[in-house]
Amino acid sequence: MRFVLASGNRHKLREFRAILGPYDVVPMPDGVRPPPEGTESFAANARLKAVALGRAVLADPSLASTVASPGGVLDDVLFFADDSGLEVEALGWAPGVTSARYAGVEGSGADRANYERLLGELAGCAGPLARRARFVCTLVAVTSRMEEYEVTGYWWGAIAEAPRGEGGFGYDPVFVPEGSDLTVAQWPQEQKDQASHRALAGKALLERMRREGLLDDGPDGVAT
Repeated sequence: MRFVLASGNRHKLREFRAILGPYDVVPMPDGVRPPPEGTESFAANARLKAVALGRAVLADPSLASTVASPGGVLDDVLFFADDSGLEVEALGWAPGVTSARYAGVEGSGADRANYERLLGELAGCAGPLARRARFVCTLVAVTSRMEEYEVTGYWWGAIAEAPRGEGGFGYDPVFVPEGSDLTVAQWPQEQKDQASHRALAGKALLERMRREGLLDDGPDGVAT
């Protein structure tokens, strides 16, 4: 089975390769552009991107040839997309689907601008309970027959008083997972790959695919 990610984000591609291994995860073909995200829900955005990628590849043999499995067929290909973001209870679960655009800034300074706005809005909220938050990731996978499968992963924690750490991206410097005293930006990448909202959603997707009979386990319990 081969998974084709409907994103050009290299961070997501690296994470999903770690999460969905030993399955092959490849980026969307050059020339395919995912549609703009809306503000309805994580699920709606993920579905929009996954379906658009599947339709684009199925309609163009040249694109299909770049993502087909080694056997040259698309029956063993899943087109998938995620939409993810941060939700903070004290802010009515904002920023939610607008997480990447929360401060209205694009480019290299967007991450910092987003979490600085978040910290400003939480000024006066003290303690983990008052700053309770969760990362959310919804994955939608689409088969070559355009059958859709949806799963969601939640990673609970709290917002730190100030950013800490140099790793990760997005809101990682201000998110402290439950059971940890460190922000995600202070975690080793390997640890994040096992615990994150994307990891939880990815594991749920593999389990769903196995229940649906699209993935099998070998005799030793190893996914094949």
